[in-house]
Amino acid sequence: MKTKELKIVQITDTHLTPRGAKPANHQRVDPYIKLQNIFQDIELMPDRPDMAVISGDLVHEGVTFDYQKLKDIVDYQSERLHIPIYVVLGNHDRTRAFYEGYLEEDPQEKYYYSIATGLCDIYFIDSTYGNIEQGYIDQAQLDWLKQSISDSDKKMSLIFMHHPVDGPAITHMRYSILQNSQELLDLVKGTNVRAIFSGHIHFPTEFNRENILCSTADSSAYHINCDNHHNHLVMDATSYNIITIEDDKVGVETRLLLIHDEIINQVPIEDTDFVDPDIFK
Repeated sequence: MKTKELKIVQITDTHLTPRGAKPANHQRVDPYIKLQNIFQDIELMPDRPDMAVISGDLVHEGVTFDYQKLKDIVDYQSERLHIPIYVVLGNHDRTRAFYEGYLEEDPQEKYYYSIATGLCDIYFIDSTYGNIEQGYIDQAQLDWLKQSISDSDKKMSLIFMHHPVDGPAITHMRYSILQNSQELLDLVKGTNVRAIFSGHIHFPTEFNRENILCSTADSSAYHINCDNHHNHLVMDATSYNIITIEDDKVGVETRLLLIHDEIINQVPIEDTDFVDPDIFK
């Protein structure tokens, strides 16, 4: 009997440049070209993925027109590659512009949804909180997720969102990641959730929390070196992940297409711990 398999491409932090602006963090290579290179790489795969997910920071603080342009790109690549492409929002996205330009709908406060496949249920979470850098999942989404997981009849569920949960590889990023990580982990503990996929930090990492794989993909636009926790170094780079689901097992491959050693920006970080939780009340 042939093993059941699901292959998902995860692209994240595309940071596409708004019309009339300059690429974020002084990128030397146009982020649109970098994204195009990923789609070309996918086209060369002998076995095409079943879907692609772009997990936030789609456009770097754009307006309605920029999300219309993104939708044209996504629709074109989806048709050309014969795969659905799903998106979630990141902290550099602008919710109103996304709804008006990408969805062509009246703006809502949050953008979250789920899909069902033969192997698993997949939840796309909106971890943005206004336009601040930090991530936070509101109570309405937590309640929705809890009920949805409870109703699931699948062996496995997956979560995609922009901000990573706290873990051993990114304790120095607590000032920026999902601020109510433990609340989410408590909710999914002991359920059929097997993996949480995210972006945001611009470097790849994997760790386990509550027997759940927590995987973060590197950016398609630029890589950030955080070896010095208080001075982050930005470099032009293009990377994406290939996620493979086989029965109840999850595997992740990182595909690196571009890396430049030149430092194009530096980001000083004073305090690396969680921020004041009162800002989310």
